Amino acid sequence: MRECVIIGRPNSGKTMFALNFAGYLGAKSVDVTFRTYDDLMTCRHFSLEEGKRELCGMALHKTRSLQSLVLRMTVGKTAVNFKLTDTCGVSEQIHQDGTIRKGMAQTIALLRSADLILHMVDLSLIGKNLINNTSTIDHEFYNYGIVRKSYLLLGNKYDLHSAKDNLVHLTTAFPKATVIPISALYSQGFKEVKACVARNI
Repeated sequence: MRECVIIGRPNSGKTMFALNFAGYLGAKSVDVTFRTYDDLMTCRHFSLEEGKRELCGMALHKTRSLQSLVLRMTVGKTAVNFKLTDTCGVSEQIHQDGTIRKGMAQTIALLRSADLILHMVDLSLIGKNLINNTSTIDHEFYNYGIVRKSYLLLGNKYDLHSAKDNLVHLTTAFPKATVIPISALYSQGFKEVKACVARNI
């Protein structure tokens, strides 16, 4: 089964995207498989609303390990199952919490086997300095992704007025990426994301 991996900084909207994208594809509930750095696996069933209440939040590093959903998508005349994996947010700093450090390492290790990398960037937080500062973790993800070719850059929170002007900064800073502005919260841009995912699964 092919796997799409969602990566990005903490609080960029990865988990909200995963759950609302499942809903966009027709799921009413999801089975989430949690996999720790030590390969301990557990599975929980959530309605989409329960999942959002329990798995999403404003606290940094709410997601500390891999969280995978198996979703079904119609591609042409066939239905295809694929795995969508949400990950621990990654930042430049070495985190003092060992669990979070392991979660970041787990995220980075997963990139090697991913069939499609969905790189989430919070459009409301970026600015002109992103263009000149090429040492950020987002640039590291971008440089790896464009070599792999199976890479999509999602500019999240496009529903916010402050984010709309930042889209040009994002496309300038990452000129070789396919960039899709989305709102993970309101499921905007999901039609375009679905089309790209369908080409890779």
